[in-house]
Parts: sequence; C-alpha cells; structure tokens
Amino acid sequence: MILSSRGNFSARAFAHPFRLIFKFKKRYFESKACDHEIQLTQTNIFVQEGARIQEVPLIVKKITSIETLLDKRRRRIIQSSNKTKKPAIYRKDNIPYSIGTRVKNGPLKHTISIETDEGMAILYCSDIERLKNTDVEQVLDAMNSGNTDKKVYSMLENKIANEINCRIALQSLRKMIELDSEWTRYRKTSSNAQSSIETINRDMILQQLVNLIVKSQDSEMILQGLKALKRDRFSPSTNIYKDRMCNEVMIRATDGELTISQLIRAMRILVNYGNSKYRNCIDMLWVGLACKEQDIKPDLLVPLFRSLKYFQRSKDMVQIILEKKLSEQWLKLTGSQMASILNCLYGKESVQGCLSSASKWANVSMTTSTEKDLVNFIGSLRMKKYVNENIEQALARYVTSKGTEMKDPRLIASIMDYCKDLRIRNPYVLAECGKYFIRHGPQIPPTLLSPIIASFGLLNLQPPDPTEFWKMFDEVISARFSDLKLNDALDILLSCTYLEKYPIKLLDKVFSSYLMNRLQTQRDAPIVNHLKNKLKLFDATMSLECKDYHGSPINLDRNTKSLSLDMRIRGIINKIHQPLAHLVGGEHKLSRSVVLSRLPFINFYILDILVHPLLKSTPVFNLNLHKKRNINTAILIYLPEYYCWNTQFLIGPQIMRKRQIRKLGFRVAHLDYAKLAELVDQDDKLLSYLSQSLDTAENAL
Repeated sequence: MILSSRGNFSARAFAHPFRLIFKFKKRYFESKACDHEIQLTQTNIFVQEGARIQEVPLIVKKITSIETLLDKRRRRIIQSSNKTKKPAIYRKDNIPYSIGTRVKNGPLKHTISIETDEGMAILYCSDIERLKNTDVEQVLDAMNSGNTDKKVYSMLENKIANEINCRIALQSLRKMIELDSEWTRYRKTSSNAQSSIETINRDMILQQLVNLIVKSQDSEMILQGLKALKRDRFSPSTNIYKDRMCNEVMIRATDGELTISQLIRAMRILVNYGNSKYRNCIDMLWVGLACKEQDIKPDLLVPLFRSLKYFQRSKDMVQIILEKKLSEQWLKLTGSQMASILNCLYGKESVQGCLSSASKWANVSMTTSTEKDLVNFIGSLRMKKYVNENIEQALARYVTSKGTEMKDPRLIASIMDYCKDLRIRNPYVLAECGKYFIRHGPQIPPTLLSPIIASFGLLNLQPPDPTEFWKMFDEVISARFSDLKLNDALDILLSCTYLEKYPIKLLDKVFSSYLMNRLQTQRDAPIVNHLKNKLKLFDATMSLECKDYHGSPINLDRNTKSLSLDMRIRGIINKIHQPLAHLVGGEHKLSRSVVLSRLPFINFYILDILVHPLLKSTPVFNLNLHKKRNINTAILIYLPEYYCWNTQFLIGPQIMRKRQIRKLGFRVAHLDYAKLAELVDQDDKLLSYLSQSLDTAENAL
C-alpha cells in the first residue's frame, strides 16, 4: 500500500495498509483530551490498495507551541519504555514514586462557579493529565498486592473526581438544553426576549461544560455530549460547542480511541446535525475504522454498510475496508444479513466485490438457511440483477434437496420472480416450483400467483406434470381471478399463450366490465399505455392462434400516438443495410421497421427488416392472408435480452413473435445483435453471416 499527501507531507510507501495508516496517523495526529485550544486543519492523502488508489481527507492538528511538541515527544518515549518494563516489587514501607502511574504533581485547577439560590456551587476539574496518564492497571496491581499508600489513593481520588465532574457536566448540559427548549416555547407565546447578558452567560456556561466533558477518559461521554448538543435549538446551527465536541470526536477516532460501535453511533448523530459542516466530519472517521479494522465482527457489518451512505469523499475507502471484511466473514452471516448488505450498495462496479461474497455464500450456505432468510437474499440478488453459475446451481441444489419440505409460498414466488427477471431457464428449479403449485395452489395468496405461473411461459418451459398443472391452474385462477391485479392477470394470460395454451374459459372474466373499470381508474398514463398494449397483444394473439376466439367484445384502439423503437436495433440496421441490399438485389427490395396493417401498432408486431422482391420500400405492409405465402422474408434482430440467460434459448415472447409472423405468411430469418456488432467492421464475414441467415430462413406455417 502507498500513502502520499497533498499537504506539507512527504510521500511514504508502506507494505501493510491499515496498520501503517495507523503509524502515519500517530505521527501527525497525536492529541490529548486535555488540550484546551485545539486547532485542526485538513489535508488529503492518496491511499493505494492493490490497483485502487483513493484520495481521502485527513485531519491535522497544528503545533502551536514547541514546548508542547517536546513534551509530547518526551512522554511518548517514556510510555514506550514503560511498556517494556517488568512490574516493580513494592514494599509496604517503601513504595517508589515512579510507581509506573506517571502522575504529575500539581494543584487542582479549572473550576466552574454556578450561583444558585442556596449559594455558590463549584465544580472542580483536576489537571486532565492526571487522568490521561494514569496507568489504571498498575494502580490496581499495587492495590491488590497490598502495597498502597497515600499517593495511590490520591491518584484514584483524582481520577474519580475527574470522571464525576465530567458526568455532572454532561447532566448539566442536558438539563440546560432541556430548559432552553421549554423557555423557547414560552418566549414564542410571549413578548419576553432574552437579553444579551443572558446569552453571554449561557454561552460561558456551555463552553465550560463542554470543556469539562471533552476531558473525560470515557469516549462514551463524548458521544453523549454530542447527542445532547444535537437537541440544542436555541444556539446557532454552527457554534463553538458543537465545533469543540466534533473536533474531539474526530481526534479520538483518528487516535483509534473509538470502538466500531461508537464510530457507528457518531456517524448517526452527526448526520442528524442540521448543518453540513458537521455532517462532513463523518468523512474524517474512516481512519478510526481503519485502525479498528480487526474489531469488525460479523454482527457489525450490516450497520457499517448502512452507514456507508453517510460518507462522501472517503466513501470508496470505507467500502474497500468493508468489502475486505465481508470477504473474510461471509460464512458467518445469515441470508438476511447478506441481503441487507447488498441493498446498501448501488452501481455495477461498487457492488462487484460484495456480489462475489454473496455468490460464495449461496454456494455454501443456501441449503442450510431458513426460508425467510432465502426470501430476503434472493430478493436482493434480483434487485441487483446478479446471477452466475454458482448461484444457479445452488438454487437447483436447494429446491431438489428440499422438495416437499418447502412451505413458504413467498420463497417459491421469490425464486420464480428471480428466474423470470434474470431469464434463468433451469428445468430443475422450475419443475420443483411447479410441483409446489400443484400441491398448494389453493393456499397461495393472489399476489404470488403471477410470478409462480408466468415464469413458465416467459422462459418457454413446459410445467411439470402438465395435466395436473393445468387442472390446478383452471381451478385456482377461476376462483381468484377477481382478486388479481390487472397487470398480474394479463401476465398470467400472456404466459399461457406463449406456451400455446389459450384460456378460453377465462375470456368472460378478462373482458368483464369490472376488469375494464380497473383500467379506466388508472391515472398514470405510462401505466395505462403499458396495460393497454398487453391487452392488445392478448387480443391479437387469441385472434391469430385460437379458433374458438371470436374477438374482443370491447373496442381496443389500434392506434398509438408514438412508438419507441430500440435505438440499438435502429443503429445496427443502418450499418448492415448496404451489405444486405447487395445480397437481395437492391435497396428498393428492403424496408426498415415495417408496420403490419390490421395488427396492433406495438413493438411486438414491428418487422425489423422486410425483404420484398415484388414491392417497393414501404413503412406499412398490407396484410393479405389469401396471397401466396413464403414470398416475403421478415428479418428479426435478437438483442441479448431476447435469450434466456447463459443459453441460446429464446424467451417465450420472442418464440411467439416468430411463430405468429410465420403464420401470417412470411419466411422468417433472424440475426443475432451481438454477432452483428462483432462483424460490422469485417465486410467479408458480415456478408457471409447475412447470406447464411437468409438461406436458413424458416418457411411460413
């Protein structure tokens, strides 16, 4: 790993990333909570992890006194030497002053005087160095061995007094803010205004309280103080109290003094601060996360990934840390935890590392996971549109091993939805889910029927035990049709037609006034058009393929104001038009994006290219089913999403499209878009491919 800076630092190279970031941090950001005037500035450094280089922000504490620098250097040397010393042997009558506690002599100082009705209340705070430099373990060892004297008790007294004062200050801060809130509400309903003297007194007291709180050795006190200031509605949105507390949080995070849980809480508190100045402090906490990387346990990964959205400039660096921990700990996570992590990430590149861990989890843990966890996990994979061979095989192993043990219909619907959306045509998976429908069809909620049933048609795969399946289909859909959403009902009906199953018994329900009223009540124009197109496709399909269908009893408008054609297909047609014209005998024998008369004006019935030897180019082809067949050739261009995943099987809608065009009297040739894109700059190979496709065109049905 390589670190370099954009400030006044020299570049340095390191071999181990976050341990050496810690060394870098110790050199430039050492701080003590006793510092009263903390001056912080920022710089940026470059951090390289493998092939990835990130520019991240870092806080820098300014050195305002050479004596302070020398004192800290001397103290660091003493602390380093003390770590190598063995515990001393203490005698009752002679306990050496250098007991290892490193307590400095000095009078108590820093007081807060508060006038009350009963008199003057004084809070004392001893020199914080007594607290910060107290080696508690050695003090306890001395007490346990019976070697105690007044110095040890004095040391403990100072420590306890300091912490008590900090806690009193914290409670006082909370009470002041609470009272201020009540007074603020009172002032809104009265003409009383706070005097400038009151404001000055309040500011002075708040400053003293905050200065006391930040001296606590317990970082929990700092977070509690930060949380208390969040409720302060009286002070300006940016003020010196919040500045002081935020600075202390950043310093302690940079010094590695905050636990992972405390870092998460600090992020959540800061993100709720009204001003972006404090929210931006979250970006400085990445160093604390790097320092405590080894403390990141599996149960902390989910809240950490959820906190990722709070980072801006250091987001990528934090994600690198979290992805690394996920790659180490994925085996200890549940399916729901993996799902929560995936749901926190967006963008193809940003989720790739986590998806790799998810794939490993699926391969190992899917068969031992609970159904609820699998519902969440598969749902997250579906949202990320991610599949690979490991996941497909894991799904197949799960459904075949569980078989009749699968109980939750949400799991079956989740699996089938995943297969449908990502076009996973796995016979084992679909067969087991189909058997579940045969066994439990009447108990499946209406909202889950569409994903379970429609997947077979979309993936062009016949259901298992077809006789029993379609018998259960008729029973369930007839009873539940009115409970289905219109879109779900149309998806189920179209799925049947893809498989050449025509639901004649359901026609009365399809075109019932109740169902049509649902369409009329839709207010969203794109949704209405989408539903109308599905209804038109169903009507046209039944008219072309089902002899017992006598047309829709309602008027379906066959005209559409606009038709959106895929730009990829239009672009590739422009590139192959000349070579194709050369093969068929001239451009006048070719037409592009041809509309078929008497059929709905929808993309499904648009011919990408039409070769017509006897006609001139035309945008609309007049259908005449009584004319001679196999004269004209329709060329269909298949996009990658027209195929089932990782196969050369076409999806159900494209199979039906080709079938219907052949029934209309056309020969049908197909061209693969990916192949065309590969050959478009290779004239000879392109001509050969086009010629071969025309020669192997399928005749009309």
